[in-house]
Amino acid sequence: MEITRFISENEIIDIVTRLVSIESHKNSEQKESEATACISNIFKNNDIYVECAEIEKNRPNVTGKIFGKNKSVHLMFNGHIDTVPGFTMKYKPFVPFIKNGIIYGRGSADMKGGLTAMIAAMIAVKRQGLDLKKTVAFAGVIDEEERSKGTEYLIKKNITSDYVVIGEPTNLRVCTAHKGMEWIEVTFKGAATHGSRPKEGKNAIYMASEFCRMIYDELELVIEKRRHELLGCGSINVGRIEGGNDPNIVPDTCSVQIDRRWLPGETLEFIHNEIESYAAKAAEKFKGQYELKAMREFTASMINAPYSIDQNHDLVKKALNITSAVTGQKLPAKDFPAWSDAGLLSNHTNAKCIILGPGSITQAHANDEFCSIDEILKASEIYYKLIKNLCL
Repeated sequence: MEITRFISENEIIDIVTRLVSIESHKNSEQKESEATACISNIFKNNDIYVECAEIEKNRPNVTGKIFGKNKSVHLMFNGHIDTVPGFTMKYKPFVPFIKNGIIYGRGSADMKGGLTAMIAAMIAVKRQGLDLKKTVAFAGVIDEEERSKGTEYLIKKNITSDYVVIGEPTNLRVCTAHKGMEWIEVTFKGAATHGSRPKEGKNAIYMASEFCRMIYDELELVIEKRRHELLGCGSINVGRIEGGNDPNIVPDTCSVQIDRRWLPGETLEFIHNEIESYAAKAAEKFKGQYELKAMREFTASMINAPYSIDQNHDLVKKALNITSAVTGQKLPAKDFPAWSDAGLLSNHTNAKCIILGPGSITQAHANDEFCSIDEILKASEIYYKLIKNLCL
């Protein structure tokens, strides 16, 4: 690989090992601050321009740049520094170890392997002393696992670029679309009365039950008929239901919480109106009322919208060609099965985005999370070649 002329495999392995060993999740006292400091020091030690911006206490973004003749950023590598907590992992989550060419530890796949590859590519370009025409940047962002406050900060401060590569784990496949995610709560309201006289009340649990039945029997089928060329159909899931106080009281409230995955081409207003139409029918059947609201306190304030890029876009074509050359596999672009910050950047800026990184999405948040060292090295080479191809 060309990149190892400028940064060794051992250096790359050392970076990912250091990053995985640092706790950077919501339950840790230091949050992302120690991981950000580690990345910042790596850039400083390699004479790469770096700055940090504290968004909340102990939660700083870190940005590194290699300037070209044109100072505006043309290509940005975006990766989240936060991970989920260790929870019930099979081994010590923040004591990484390598076995049979695989690094184990929390965040190895999601997405400190990707962060490492981005950092390595930046270092290689700097050490090679390439005279770039266009500026390349690295953006390490906070809070993607919760509300994406890190990438929202970039958007609000106009820290954007023409092209963005999101380093989520894709097994080095170029991904060009993903669904949006909307959490919705519907609260049904009836009238309480004694459980021995249920006909004198209005049972909110019955309303919620009828609503859930209609989602399963009717709305799911409607949603499944709408198709996207890569993403297939959207989805709806009733994930939580809560209502009532005691068996001897007719419940006057019951809330249903829904996860709705939506497609490019659908709108937020449309999916809310569609769900509300079924809520209205359920409430009317039992002469009750309902309220519908988006659960904004749990999702990105700028909306977890779907994302897609034209398959014939120059960024997609070049990424496919480079990835094919590095991996030896000629594979088409595909969908990304989860949500990513590409949803924010592609909908709130003029940036064109792809998702491309080492590791498997099935290992993200897993109790045995791991990432292939070979994929991290190949991702480093792919990113390095993208910089040369797009910024020279």
